[in-house]
Amino acid sequence: MLSESQVIGILKALADENRLHIFRLLLASDRTNSELMDETGLRQNLLSHHLSILTDCGLIRSQRSIGDARRHYYSVDLHMTRRFTRWWQQHCACPADGPALPALQRPRRVLFLCRRNTSRSLMAEALARHMFPQALIPYSAGIEEPQRAGQALPEVSARVLQRHGVSIAGLAAKSLDDLRGIPFDLVITVCDIVHEAESVGDDLFKGVRLAHWSLHDPTEAASTPQEQEAAAEELFAELQRRLLNLVHRLAVEETAGA
Repeated sequence: MLSESQVIGILKALADENRLHIFRLLLASDRTNSELMDETGLRQNLLSHHLSILTDCGLIRSQRSIGDARRHYYSVDLHMTRRFTRWWQQHCACPADGPALPALQRPRRVLFLCRRNTSRSLMAEALARHMFPQALIPYSAGIEEPQRAGQALPEVSARVLQRHGVSIAGLAAKSLDDLRGIPFDLVITVCDIVHEAESVGDDLFKGVRLAHWSLHDPTEAASTPQEQEAAAEELFAELQRRLLNLVHRLAVEETAGA
């Protein structure tokens, strides 16, 4: 349960129109400082001030880019937002679960794009298929050719998916060329290196909605088997939260546009 000071901090943070705008931008996609400057029009010192307030109250977090260590990605801490949601539901007059969101009128084709199509993108594909079979049609691919054709999901990631009852049947590494011609509704890069590649997005997905999730590969983020197992579990939990947030946002957009 959130403390009174945590709730006050969150409410104060979102009471400013600039911070609310930044928070909404980060709900849709992780962004760097420079990307936020471009999209908000805020000067560096003012943007840093707002980011500091949002970070201090726990609504957002930052992490160093895997591709370019000079960059930091800001993202919404969905664990904190869920804790705040539970607090709100316990204190408002509406039923705890609120009105059910309608099912999506049309399933969305979503591509999870990584560098080599291993843990992050393959886990996202499998989990999306498991959690939202009526809302998402998930694919995954890498911008580089797999090291070997049909390369399987890394063992540590496969164990975590199976432990949670998620099927890994049919999962295999693919290159982007294998999926050419498929009309995607949304492309989500799950690797900083891919997101920072200038050619991705500009040439390959013109007119397609793009988003970025700054995630770490468990086999690269940790060295010992125990650490990799823990990192894979963390990745699984983060993907769950990200996918729930994604489908929720798509349902809200459909309702608002109806």
